[in-house]
Amino acid sequence: MATPGQADGTVFNLRPSACPVPVKIIDKSEALAASISENNDRVDMHLSDLIFAVNELVSDGESVEVAAVKFGYKAKYIRKLIKLANMAPELLALLREDKVSLDQLIALSITDDHSRQLWAWNNSYHDKSPKDLRRLALNEEQPVTDNKFIKVVGMDAYCKAGGEIKHDLFSQHETHGGYITNPALVQELALSKLQVIAEKIAKEEGWSWSGFQEKLESWGDDSKRYEFPDPDMDDYNFTMVQKNKIDAIQDELEKNSFAMEAADEIQGEEKWVAYRHLSDEKNKIKAQLRKILDGANLSSEYKSERGVIVSISYNGDVLITRGLMKLSNKAKKINKAVNVTEDGQVSDVTQVSAALARSLSCERTLAVQAALMQKPEIALALMVHKMALSTFSTGYHASPVCVTVQQTTRSMADDAPGSAEGEAVRQLNEAHARWESTLPKGWENDFTLLTVLSIDQLLDLQAFCVASTLDGSVSRHEQGKVSALQQVEFAMNFNIHDYWKPTAQNFWGRLKKDAMLDQLTQTGVSVNREEFMALKKSDAAKRAESLIDSIQWLPEFM
Repeated sequence: MATPGQADGTVFNLRPSACPVPVKIIDKSEALAASISENNDRVDMHLSDLIFAVNELVSDGESVEVAAVKFGYKAKYIRKLIKLANMAPELLALLREDKVSLDQLIALSITDDHSRQLWAWNNSYHDKSPKDLRRLALNEEQPVTDNKFIKVVGMDAYCKAGGEIKHDLFSQHETHGGYITNPALVQELALSKLQVIAEKIAKEEGWSWSGFQEKLESWGDDSKRYEFPDPDMDDYNFTMVQKNKIDAIQDELEKNSFAMEAADEIQGEEKWVAYRHLSDEKNKIKAQLRKILDGANLSSEYKSERGVIVSISYNGDVLITRGLMKLSNKAKKINKAVNVTEDGQVSDVTQVSAALARSLSCERTLAVQAALMQKPEIALALMVHKMALSTFSTGYHASPVCVTVQQTTRSMADDAPGSAEGEAVRQLNEAHARWESTLPKGWENDFTLLTVLSIDQLLDLQAFCVASTLDGSVSRHEQGKVSALQQVEFAMNFNIHDYWKPTAQNFWGRLKKDAMLDQLTQTGVSVNREEFMALKKSDAAKRAESLIDSIQWLPEFM
């Protein structure tokens, strides 16, 4: 047999069979507290487990104060946990799944009625703010003038459904309207009416789906669910009369554009008078076009992909928004993998880290720098534009000439792993070395020495210097944000594929494997998912690079 610590791992039992073993018997509450303390030392306990443990301890007869000492919290916090333990079981289940927050639960605990808690949760707006949840859970009386739902439903329908309007000495005046005693009922009736309207419109007009909600906004959570309508002219089925009117309007817009160009030649105040007149004329012409589009029928193909949502405005008017596309449906259409929450919010499978966003934006900047140094006329315009801003703006200027120049090429390359071997950095380094050997000795202290260079050389040198100051880097990815480099790129007819392509080092290796698959799918490349996911991450990155080696493709977030 081995002695303790021998290499074969066996342990010699040195304790005699009759040796007494000390055992401490503790009651259930102490055992629970000890278990909680031990587990909490290893990893923070989930709130739902803590609520259950505290409630069980107090239910077994322990006082709140003693429980507070055992768990290491203040008695006030323990009382809150006990209150939450008596919430609707469905809400506690959501808490365990991290689908409801502590603040939301506290708001709903204003009432002990489980059915009221659940009704408030299910009928609140998407963001389910604590303020909104508390209001719904309380179902407090509201002045008629403060309730937008009553305008949708109507007094008669509300009262017919069992609702009541209460008046007192201060609400007898007809402009006050009294108090709604059951706000939850009037909200329920209003939403039901919106549903009926939405379904009717979708059926009659041919939309593929319908929806209803308290409010619809083109920002916030709704912007993560829907693409708001912006139909092209091709999405309409115009009548011959409408087509003729549109042709005439477009002719008018073209004439207006020519007149704007002619106004550029006018001098003095007359130029701005002409501009204002032509601008007003253009707005009137566009209003005519908008009126025709509002009355035109959208194509059945357009409607087959989109739907209609009926909501309520701030003033209580019924709003009908046609042509919304669910972002989850759009993702399927373009073969893009996305994550979809229960309430329809869409997020990309490929999550762009701050480091990757900065790296890619630096790669883009380096490529534009390399292109700009070959376009002296555009670099000159950029420099003049910078100086003109200082000359004609109302800002403070301490020097007769003040142009701040900061070279950014080095910092861009440092923040873009792999860029040192790229085409952009190669060209920039070669140009830097070439100009260093070309500049006359002592030029740093005597600008007149640069006059030995030809005008073309000076313009080329300026182009290189201006290019080296460009900065289009970002600290994090923001969906839909336009790059600061966009106008420069457009002016040069810039093609980033001449300078950059995604490699295992600069792109693929910085994504998770499911994100690599998502991006490959967007390129149109067919990949066996099981085989790809079985690869090591480094091998998967190299595989992704080779699969698109012959394809000119950019990630949409670059």
